[in-house]
Amino acid sequence: MSFAIPAPRSKQEPKPPANAPPPLKYEKPEWGDVATFDYSLEVLKGGVSISKIHGPKKDMVTFGRLPLCDVIMEHPSLSRYHAVLQFDGQGDAYMYDLDSGYGTTVNKKPISPRTYVKLQTGDQIRFGESTRLYIFDSGKPVEEDETELEQEEPIKPRSSARAAVEQPDDQDQPAVTWGFPEDAQEEDDDDDHGEKGTASGDAQLLSVEAEKMAMVDAKRRRKDLEIMFGDDSDDDLYDMTDTRRRKAQKKEEKAETHEDLVKRQSQVEHKLDSLKKQMAIRKQLETKQAAEANDDGDLDDYMAQLTNTAETTGPPLHLLEKQLKDLERERARLVKLVKLTKPLF
Repeated sequence: MSFAIPAPRSKQEPKPPANAPPPLKYEKPEWGDVATFDYSLEVLKGGVSISKIHGPKKDMVTFGRLPLCDVIMEHPSLSRYHAVLQFDGQGDAYMYDLDSGYGTTVNKKPISPRTYVKLQTGDQIRFGESTRLYIFDSGKPVEEDETELEQEEPIKPRSSARAAVEQPDDQDQPAVTWGFPEDAQEEDDDDDHGEKGTASGDAQLLSVEAEKMAMVDAKRRRKDLEIMFGDDSDDDLYDMTDTRRRKAQKKEEKAETHEDLVKRQSQVEHKLDSLKKQMAIRKQLETKQAAEANDDGDLDDYMAQLTNTAETTGPPLHLLEKQLKDLERERARLVKLVKLTKPLF
């Protein structure tokens, strides 16, 4: 009698619960260690400090939107596990982006995902598209040697430049030959008399000529400045349009009062009356002469009479009409001014 042997049951792995958080895809490096110093992160928003995070004493600190993260963030652009702050045995910190969707920036520069970036005190960290900045403070004490080096650094360039200037002349430096052989003999200068530090005669002449040219240039510039910004004694020579004289005349004119305007208005009206009378006389003479010319039928005599009339009575009729229009325009302007300047009481 045979019995059926049941098949062995396969070992099934336990399924995680439905509400379980996703695993953190990060492996701690071999050099990782617990934070040595009291580090912190100052949170800025809109240039104003809103909070300060004192990190826990752990070997790594996680940033993200999950409640399991050490530093919980709420901005929608951040990933559930966004970045990791990793420490080593010497107390240094490294920022590590977990291949997030919108990345991480340090000092306004995006860092590569899955790469350790060393942080220094004062570095600015930004996660995703959030406007908040995190100012890192390692809490690491600054050694005295480092502070002395930082103070000496800005002095080094100046001291090195001064040392380069004060180098002695007997150093082995490539000399400029100017196309002459190295064994060429130099001419003796009679003016030197073997004294060191005195300039040669040619150099003295060059310096004197340079001083003269500088003086001439200074005089020329002084004259140019006097012409541009000096007194106006020679303005008529340079101002051919005579605008300065007209501006000065306008400044000298005094403001007219109501009484002055009334006087001017009466004078203009008197001129208008006399001009109208003169024009009426001229028209009568011209019509009379035209009638006489028609009776005689001699055009030359009529033109001669017109010429004699113009010479005896004044300008021709068309000029008088122009003067009449100008005076009427002036009277209308004065009437408005008199009304505006009339005292209230």
